[in-house]
Amino acid sequence: MSKNILYTILSVFLLISCRQENDIVLSGEGFLSVSGIEIQAQTNTEVASRSTDDIIWTVELWKGNEMLRTLSAEDIQDKIELDVADDYVLKVYSPNYGVEKKWTNEEKGEPVYYKEVPFVVNQGETTGLKVQVPMITFAVSLDLSEVLGDWLQEYSFAVTSDERSISLQNGETAYFPHSEGISFSYQLSMTNSDSEVNVLNGEWGKMDDETVNINTMYTVVYNWSTQSLSLEK
Repeated sequence: MSKNILYTILSVFLLISCRQENDIVLSGEGFLSVSGIEIQAQTNTEVASRSTDDIIWTVELWKGNEMLRTLSAEDIQDKIELDVADDYVLKVYSPNYGVEKKWTNEEKGEPVYYKEVPFVVNQGETTGLKVQVPMITFAVSLDLSEVLGDWLQEYSFAVTSDERSISLQNGETAYFPHSEGISFSYQLSMTNSDSEVNVLNGEWGKMDDETVNINTMYTVVYNWSTQSLSLEK
């Protein structure tokens, strides 16, 4: 065999080898590692949030508009091998996700959690995610601690948002679905020891500088010194 033929054969093998190596790089795989899923702290820290241990999260793995699969607890504990791509999304939500759209006036509701996390998988690398899932509902509670007792004989309180009206007692909380531009109003009717009736009203979210946010607790407080309602968040 002549040297020219030998060089030609070697060149062909080298070319094939380079193309195969390049194909491996372009169509290779990487890994996803979910180091933890936890509840994102609410804006009002006085509100008791559920423990992460109490929630059995649903975790969906998406690529573009296609759901690849639902990840089990065992899957999350291990590295997950995935094709290289930049359009992955991890969707994490609580088992009650979606029930907020069906609440009635007789239901005070509950925290509902949801989070989408886009991520990229690179060749031979591990993408680590630690997911903090916010409450996608908002809440309103009542605090009459300054006036409860001999002076306040009777009262009724209601908070209304998006045509749903909930009656609350002192210390109770109502949860509401959130949407863009949503607002809420509230009314406190009180009868004191002199049989005087006083009706106080308030609202939030109607003014340009007022925004109702998800993952937030709004507390309606009766202020004894001003004998009026204030809103804390």
